[in-house]
Amino acid sequence: MNDQTAAPPPRFLWLFLGKVVLLLATIVTVWVLYAYLHAYRLDWLGWAYSHLLPLTNALYALVDTYFPADMKYKIRGAITDDLGQRSLFLLLLTALVELSLYTAFKLLRSVSAMLRNRAEA
Repeated sequence: MNDQTAAPPPRFLWLFLGKVVLLLATIVTVWVLYAYLHAYRLDWLGWAYSHLLPLTNALYALVDTYFPADMKYKIRGAITDDLGQRSLFLLLLTALVELSLYTAFKLLRSVSAMLRNRAEA
């Protein structure tokens, strides 16, 4: 392979801007999905929250087992307020949406590269 025909590596700025666009698309998509679920599919949210209850209880058990008594109640309060089923659901939904968008982006990129290589050949 000739070094002169090899494509230059992507620049930092383009990679950074790609990540920013992915982040913004993820935020908007999660917001729209959660608003839709909250407005039209509240039963689906209830189902998801009920299935996340064991994970929340496992977090409580972890805190009760491994943290000293003076810290235990502060951390349990933080878990109750900040890491309830709704927050865990939103974290998982965000991860799922970001993975889906990233996979779709990579798929489109590889398909366009394949089509471009076919056109050149």
